[in-house]
Amino acid sequence: MKRVLWILPVIVAGALLSLPKITAQQQQDDLRKQIGTIIVTPGAGPSLAVADFQSRASGVDGAAATFNEVLWNDLKFAGITNLVGKSLYPKTKLADPASLKYDEWANDPVKSDYVAFGSITGANSAQGYLYDVKTQSQLLTASLAGDGREMAHQFADQIVKLLTGQDGIAQSKIAYIANREVFMMDYDGFGARQFTRDGSIALFPSLSVDGKRLAYVSYRSGFPNVVVRSEDGLIIGSTQFKGTTTSPSVAPDGRIVFSSSKDGDSMELFVANEDGSGAKKLTRGRSVNISPRWNPKTGREIAFVSDRGGSPQIYIIGADGTNERPLLSLGGQMDSPAWSPDGRFIAFTWDGGGGGFHVYLADVASGQVLRLTREGRNENPTWSPDSRHIAFQSNRSGRWEIWAMHIDGSEARQLTRTGGRSPSWSK
Repeated sequence: MKRVLWILPVIVAGALLSLPKITAQQQQDDLRKQIGTIIVTPGAGPSLAVADFQSRASGVDGAAATFNEVLWNDLKFAGITNLVGKSLYPKTKLADPASLKYDEWANDPVKSDYVAFGSITGANSAQGYLYDVKTQSQLLTASLAGDGREMAHQFADQIVKLLTGQDGIAQSKIAYIANREVFMMDYDGFGARQFTRDGSIALFPSLSVDGKRLAYVSYRSGFPNVVVRSEDGLIIGSTQFKGTTTSPSVAPDGRIVFSSSKDGDSMELFVANEDGSGAKKLTRGRSVNISPRWNPKTGREIAFVSDRGGSPQIYIIGADGTNERPLLSLGGQMDSPAWSPDGRFIAFTWDGGGGGFHVYLADVASGQVLRLTREGRNENPTWSPDSRHIAFQSNRSGRWEIWAMHIDGSEARQLTRTGGRSPSWSK
């Protein structure tokens, strides 16, 4: 059963107001159907067996163990197939196509549609295969290189690409804040490393869609300003304001949007070149306008939060400052809108009209909303590059840590163990 928790209609603007009225149950069933085409729940969809890779060289048992564990976890979190439990597999070791007996994998008790297998051929090499056991055909052969973890990520991404046509996320990265600096880690929480060394306070990291740029707020100049760095850490540029500047977001074309009080007391939205120059104001008024996020699909729209109507709600504005309009108005306090890379959904933080803050999902076209989290306080959602997963910060373990989950709120997993806030996910 999908972990769709509850749903309610929302007030939307423009063309959405003209949509025909449908019942709450119809809305719920429709969104459940949409989510069901994105994440395959256990027991549903095609079945994939993942046989343990076999060691084919001396001294590689450790690498093989790591490879097998990471590959399984990658494919489980990918959510593209139903994984067949290993306790059902044949006793015969499967390391190469010559050892594959189709009936053992296609019939009871395994009953798989596909089987992935292979061997670790050296300290930094492996050979992987993917077969369709129903048609008895080879779908993939992969020569892998790197340590056990790297090779597992590579093979998982190749399987996802072949079966779905979409790039996998096993080799993607997440930026986040820890100890007042920006850190980077693998998508599954491993390989954490310090990215900035400003020696001040770093906030609000935002990776570009391609992962080649990082914008964040730093106090290195004495004032909070946006700093933009390349993937190798070199500074590309920065703003030089003497007001409060927050929440940068990088557009697909490299431009940045941020909120700043540089021209007065109120927080307004500005768009600037990727080096921070040429800042142009988008919003004008006495209200607070914060948390801007580009639509990565079009690069032409920006979602943001404004209190112009009383409480903070989500609005949209064109990247040129035109067509400003409300998107979600649910009452209470809303924050941190984040557009999915495919442009279909917006994840955001909401207090439910007076309760605790949690992560919610809104379907942009229909205005339907799902609550995704229930434990602790949960904030700052960010999307995986494939639009199928969300990372966020949560204090459910007793302090702020980075977590990730499926788009339906299931399979929540803790990524950091020593503290983390404000995640940003990219290739």
